Amino acid sequence: MKRALWLLLICALGRSQSAAPQDPVRAIVDLFGTYRIVMLGEIHECRQEYDFLHKLISDPGFAGRVNDIVVEFGNAKYQQLVDHYTAGEDVPFEQVQKAWRDTVGALGPVSPVYGEFYSEVREVNRRLPKDRRLRIVLGDPPIDWENVHSREEIGLYLPFRDAFYASAVRYEVLAKKRKALLIMGEGHFRRSAGRPGAIENELLMAFVKPYVILPGSNFVRGYDDQDRRFDAIPAPALLDMKGTWIGSLPAPGRGGSASTWDQTADAYLYLGPRDSITVVKNRRSDLDGTAYGKELQRRLAIIFDKAPDFLPKSDRDSEQPAFSRTPPPPPPLPSLPKPRP
Repeated sequence: MKRALWLLLICALGRSQSAAPQDPVRAIVDLFGTYRIVMLGEIHECRQEYDFLHKLISDPGFAGRVNDIVVEFGNAKYQQLVDHYTAGEDVPFEQVQKAWRDTVGALGPVSPVYGEFYSEVREVNRRLPKDRRLRIVLGDPPIDWENVHSREEIGLYLPFRDAFYASAVRYEVLAKKRKALLIMGEGHFRRSAGRPGAIENELLMAFVKPYVILPGSNFVRGYDDQDRRFDAIPAPALLDMKGTWIGSLPAPGRGGSASTWDQTADAYLYLGPRDSITVVKNRRSDLDGTAYGKELQRRLAIIFDKAPDFLPKSDRDSEQPAFSRTPPPPPPLPSLPKPRP
């Protein structure tokens, strides 16, 4: 009898440490049977994550359960224009692309993966009945870059990006009794030692419990800290955090507090080995001497006084490794003007 109990205990412990990979498309579609909101963190500009997102939104089950996709890479000023575009209407592309090019959060050239995503939603909607079409909800503040001429004007929007995104979810999704996939830089969704971030906290205050997924690769705390257990996992895959070896991996906490991966999210979207993950950049010819490149030069001169060099070296290296041993530091942001009485 005792032997049988020990065997049952060992089996239970073994199951708790397993991290059975799930097909991420099927798993996320199924999550919407339980949750109104699924929060998917983004590795900015990541080719592998956006290839996965195209498969997800193209799956017939996704539109069968989901109404909206709330994005960070969308200026709310252009919501009506994007609604027409994703509905398949005849909208000039040079106008609608301002939605993802003219955001507050993007300080430099915007990766082509974002325009591809909008186009993919438009194509998916062509195959759907009108009442099941997906809506892209634009979650970045409605800045009008054409009328921004000082750093002080940018300060009216930049500190409030999370608050604006959360309000878009509350009023465009929850208040209308809809369901949504949320896409935003993973740092905005990451929990700290089990405590929700600002956006998740806003949803909890609205009595809605979201499901949080963070994306990543096979390294743990740094470029050279790779865990070989990922080698047996096909990519992409969705992996539960709770009660698994993945959830027990150490994660750096905010303010230096120690935590584990299961305290940062509910699940992990494994995108592949470190050296297989790439980001997509603009070609030099897309920026050098173009109207878009000149506008970026103007904006960066406002923010930094002297615009940093943002032009790629050539047209050949538009897809680059996402991770490096010593990533270059981002240019320091200047302090915003102090409030005036």
